[in-house]
Amino acid sequence: MASNHSRFKASNRDAFLTRDTTRLSQLVRLAITLTTVLGVSVLVQLLLPYRDYFPANLNDSVFLSAHRSHFHGWYSIAFYVHIVAGPIALIQGAALFFSGTMQKPTPPWHRVIGRVQAAVVLFFLFPSGLVMAQYAMAGPSAEVAFTLLALATAITMAFAIRNAMTGRIIQHRLWATRCFLLLCSPLLLRVVVGFTIVTDTETDFAHRLIAWTSWLVPWFFFEVGRKCHDTAHRKTKTSRLHIA
Repeated sequence: MASNHSRFKASNRDAFLTRDTTRLSQLVRLAITLTTVLGVSVLVQLLLPYRDYFPANLNDSVFLSAHRSHFHGWYSIAFYVHIVAGPIALIQGAALFFSGTMQKPTPPWHRVIGRVQAAVVLFFLFPSGLVMAQYAMAGPSAEVAFTLLALATAITMAFAIRNAMTGRIIQHRLWATRCFLLLCSPLLLRVVVGFTIVTDTETDFAHRLIAWTSWLVPWFFFEVGRKCHDTAHRKTKTSRLHIA
């Protein structure tokens, strides 16, 4: 009787752990869906000013007028490379993310797009981001923040490539997701900057703070969520082993 009772308790515990894991997965899916809808909306808003970039309207464009003094040479080249490569990397990153985590098996085109994405990030987005970071409007603190963001994006992409080449798919997905989060940081930056404008709280300090939090905060929450998911999964697996 005691053995049956302990098995019954273990079975209930296993059911609760499984339910917690399922709820966490559902919350993750909901967060991804809401983030995607918001991301598409912000991406459209991000692309609207492009009409002042071709050709460069140094008088009416808020961004370009702030960079008028150095909008020549390497900076102008980096600017155009960045604003073209950025949306491409975002769209490709979204396609890779959903095809790599939601679809099983992974579609054949995933590898092809992945190679293109690696080239776009490492050869275009990363170097142009480094150049532009040195002229951030909010000063040295923002320059460091955007420089580290560019480096982190390149590093996470490099690890994603390395793990894909060695067949470590789980690690590949982990690093590719980190890279995608970093690629999405301009969208969050745009949302928060817009909020400061609407609430009349836009200051140099706010811009410096946003330069850091726009990519560090999402990364932090991703790592915390990943740890919670892994812990719940590990507990479920351990419980099942004890029952067996």
